[in-house]
Amino acid sequence: MSMLEPVRVVAITDRTLMGDGWPDDFGAAIERAVHGCPPGSVLVQVREKDLDGQRLLDLIQRARQFTRVIVNDRVDVALAADAIAVHLPEDGMSVAEARSLFPGTIGVSRHSTNGLADTGANLVHLGPIWATPSKPDATPLGTGVLATPHGTAKLVAIGGIDTPDKAREAARAGADAVAVIRAAWTGESLVAFVTAVEQGIALRDT
Repeated sequence: MSMLEPVRVVAITDRTLMGDGWPDDFGAAIERAVHGCPPGSVLVQVREKDLDGQRLLDLIQRARQFTRVIVNDRVDVALAADAIAVHLPEDGMSVAEARSLFPGTIGVSRHSTNGLADTGANLVHLGPIWATPSKPDATPLGTGVLATPHGTAKLVAIGGIDTPDKAREAARAGADAVAVIRAAWTGESLVAFVTAVEQGIALRDT
């Protein structure tokens, strides 16, 4: 089984939503989010772009107490933290360069379907699928793009997925997982989102 096979939700961190206590509130928010979820079903993407390497490493190590972690952009910190994956922004390091430095899983962001099957990554975030406050100027792509061939990569729908119903709809349209930000840090478990993705995948054949 692929290391990514059980992943149904990628929870992207935003410590402004997770509490002010350093780093205890950060860890507590992750613990709440993954509580009751099947092992491996939630991957936490630590994306705190304003932090220096050591403070970022502190948060990653706290997150790893509760679940597996993908580190945004910082290959050096991902290596130091022994994270399973690193996520590259669309305008960031190339997948080939990252693979020469990092032995684990590589994720990328894409905002169109151009070359979606040829990214060379293991994990592809595609979006925004719906309108989202985090990218107010971006035009939503709609769920139809989730049927686009994407090679062997795991396809993660991102953007405006703030309810289990939307998670289910994205999975039924072709996503293997969904990424959430605000919905991950409301103080509730992500069990409903994991379940919704599983339901959506099952509905593809009905």
